[in-house]
Parts: sequence; structure tokens; C-alpha cells
Amino acid sequence: MIEIVPYEPKYQAGINSMMQEIAKEFTEPIMGGRKSNSAVFPDKYWVATFNGQVIGTIALIIKHEYGILKKMMLKKEFRGATHNVAKQLLQTTIDESAKDQLEYIYLGTMTQFKAAQSFYCKHGFEQISEKELPSDFLRNPIDTLFYELSLKLVSKA
Repeated sequence: MIEIVPYEPKYQAGINSMMQEIAKEFTEPIMGGRKSNSAVFPDKYWVATFNGQVIGTIALIIKHEYGILKKMMLKKEFRGATHNVAKQLLQTTIDESAKDQLEYIYLGTMTQFKAAQSFYCKHGFEQISEKELPSDFLRNPIDTLFYELSLKLVSKA
């Protein structure tokens, strides 16, 4: 059974293992090379589990009237429409953003994440230039593509 649950430290080892698996899928690095002491822990963080095992994550950093989507990762065998885990994770984030009265969700991603880019566009995100990001957007240095979701448009849909 797939569940979306709030993050707890007990999931961290499973998250680390999942990230190592995902990193092996790409020739280019998907994680920054060094750990930062100034890294921001997300305001809201969820874990997708299947029979108690970590299969995915998503997080949200809240900045005034908008959120920043972070840590959207899924084990390969749980991607796609068969399980709809990505959609469940994203919907959890959108629902929480609406409760917090956020107007937008922004995200950055890497060029090699083609399926993720398609997923974001399919779910209402529009690609924007880096210049269009809010001035206090927390940018990952390895992100090269940026997206925006207007929650005002989502709530009317």
C-alpha cells in the first residue's frame, strides 16, 4: 500500500538509499558536490512509502506568498501513471499550499530530468526564465531550468 506521510527522521536512511539509486541513472551529477551548513530544511516535507519502504519524497519551502518545490524524487519502479505516486505527492503539496494561501509554487530542475519537466508541464507548471524568479528564490546551483505554477489558476480549474 502506498502512503504519503509527513517526514520523520526515521525515513532518512531510506531517502539516502533512494537518492543513491536515482543518481546512478544519470551520467551527470544530480546532487551538489558539497554539503552546506546553510542548507534550508523544508517547511513541509512528505515521504511516499510502499509497505513501509521509502519510494519518494517532495518538500516545500514557504516564502511569503509563494512556495519552492524541492526534493521531488521517486524510485524508478514507481514512476509513471501505473502508481501515480508523483501525482499524489504533487497534489499533497498543492493542497497544503492552498491551505497556506500561497499564490505560486516555483521550482528549479536540471536539464537531464526530461520526464520530470514533462510531468511539471502536464500538471500546470510553465517554464520561466531565471530572471522571472522571485528575488529571494533559493536556487540550487546545479539547476538550469525553472518553472512556475499559479495556484490561482489551479484553484479555478
